[in-house]
Amino acid sequence: MEWVVAVAILLGSAVSAQERIIGGAECRPHSQPWQVFLYDSFQKYCGGVLIDRYWVLTAGHCHEWLLSGPVGKKWKGYRSAITVFLGAHTLWKKGGAQITQAVQVIRHGAFEPVVLNNDIMLLRLDPPAILGPRVRPIPLAKQCAPVGTKCVVSGWGTTTVPEVTYSKNLQCIEVKVLPKRACRNEYGSSFINSQICGGAIEGGRDACQGDSGGPMVCNRVLHGLVSWGHSHCAAKNKPGVYTEICKFRGWIIRRMTD
Repeated sequence: MEWVVAVAILLGSAVSAQERIIGGAECRPHSQPWQVFLYDSFQKYCGGVLIDRYWVLTAGHCHEWLLSGPVGKKWKGYRSAITVFLGAHTLWKKGGAQITQAVQVIRHGAFEPVVLNNDIMLLRLDPPAILGPRVRPIPLAKQCAPVGTKCVVSGWGTTTVPEVTYSKNLQCIEVKVLPKRACRNEYGSSFINSQICGGAIEGGRDACQGDSGGPMVCNRVLHGLVSWGHSHCAAKNKPGVYTEICKFRGWIIRRMTD
């Protein structure tokens, strides 16, 4: 597996392949009202998913510099902050989104930053989201999606590879849930049972740089979070890997109610 390591400059240079839409199209505006855009003090950005007025779910690797706990403390001389955009379609459009802050981070205690096991994290919002047609939480999967299920993945990540061309408008792509053996065959022991394998074996459809932590939605239920994949997004026989929500539902609910 190839990994690319670089510093992310907002809407600028290339970022890590871990921050993983290729082959998609612009979403119908506000058709994904749970979609969140996250931007932190280190100019790193990711996707996220609104699951409650007070809570956003994203990938654990989106903010590796921050351990679980309150947001806003200094870290190596820097003041940490995570800004949360809700209800956006076109990024940076004046009046196009609700903007709030994450005040608490709860990352999975068994998160492994090198192999991205348990790649999941909760963010508590203050002020909370104001719900409406453009901002709405999505239910969590109670059961795992069967192989062949059609799902939608969305994000503002790059739409080209190897060049990086970030999209200002939210992009959507339809992917299928693939047999887990398709990812095991390609990625070996790096792919584990609490991950879902998705995309197209023939290539051409994938999440990519900048989409990390964004939703994989099947039948309007959250089944996955964009986690990782091959450094050349959408390559043939290189499916995308997502954190499988059905395996973490209990953890999510417990942490939200603690």
